[in-house]
Amino acid sequence: MELINSDGVPSKSSPSIWMISRIDQAAILATHLARQNRLVRWDSFWRHNGSGPVTPPSRQVDPILATIPGRHLIPDILAKTAQKLRLPAHNLYSDIPLSLMAALQMPKADILHGQGNYSLPAMRRAKARGMITISDVTGQLADIRQQQVADEYAAHQKTYREISSFLARRRTEEARFSDAVFAPSDAVADGLQRCGIAPDKIFLVPFVSPLCQSLLHRQRAAQTDTVMRLLYVGNLSLAKGTATLLAAWKSLRYQFRMRIKLTLVGTAKPCAMDLLNNLPDGCEWLGPLPQTAVADLMLGSDIFVFPSLSEGSSLATMEAMAAGCVVITTFDAGSPVINQISGLIIPPRDPSAISTAAAALINTPTMRRNIAQAGRAQIARDIETGYGNRVYLAYEAVLSRHG
Repeated sequence: MELINSDGVPSKSSPSIWMISRIDQAAILATHLARQNRLVRWDSFWRHNGSGPVTPPSRQVDPILATIPGRHLIPDILAKTAQKLRLPAHNLYSDIPLSLMAALQMPKADILHGQGNYSLPAMRRAKARGMITISDVTGQLADIRQQQVADEYAAHQKTYREISSFLARRRTEEARFSDAVFAPSDAVADGLQRCGIAPDKIFLVPFVSPLCQSLLHRQRAAQTDTVMRLLYVGNLSLAKGTATLLAAWKSLRYQFRMRIKLTLVGTAKPCAMDLLNNLPDGCEWLGPLPQTAVADLMLGSDIFVFPSLSEGSSLATMEAMAAGCVVITTFDAGSPVINQISGLIIPPRDPSAISTAAAALINTPTMRRNIAQAGRAQIARDIETGYGNRVYLAYEAVLSRHG
């Protein structure tokens, strides 16, 4: 396969990349590739370099990416309009137009790296032209998510439904069609195999939250009392294990009385409102907070509890590890936690497992301190390796496999 370097001269070691994705972790990868002159096109929602009349913070990217072709304003406008009109499955109004517009122009590249729901039409054309196609699956596919959360919803007399069954099916089809699939965690890799994706087609490419770098370099807040502070950050819903956490909290509060406190941070989904309207003693819900406030809370908390039933790769657990909290979480949360070393892994939907793990940490300061230090060190190593470098090593492995 002929590879093209930054001067347009054939190279044997620098694959050229065409990306199709939304803007979040992809912006970090796109910046990395652009600086190495490997990114030939990035189809995404409208993005900007911080200047001009339209400057939503969520669309701001490194200036080097502002000149990379491929950005699209129409899908953004359609999605925002659909959301304001409260149309069902408003994601359809962004995902489908972006996927169709991305496929209109075919750049010359060695690899098409696409994210779920945006890439299938382009992948079909790209593969026909000899490109290697990669599907980046950032979260569990619909079939696995249904298995993970359906029982919890049923236990609360509710039914779990995907936002769009059409997009869910297409996301699975994209993973099956592509030459390789990138997974951000062991949990997602396991789910892909359960959906019939061949293990040798799956590449584990962990991502680290951008906030971890600053958290690692900040000092933890000095405690002026003996209260143990437990923290949860994320959306509050049945799928996130909110009911399980609150049930465990009642047991912990009975055991430790005034010595412990639980703080919940995040937006509440309708399915969890009944739970939050009747919070147990010692628990407070602060709603959504800015990143700076969340960082301060993490640096002042002792234990971070994240009992999610279904995730791709939990950024909140990474941030808590970087902040020096001991993390209690589930395998299905997609956390980088190594059980009993850099955190504690518990079964999902098990309040007694949460209370047992938390009690052990509260009663054993040495254990709590050692795990917290190991978690912080693990995140530091992951940052040193670099997400862009991990992706590029995966690119090389995919290219060598496909000749």
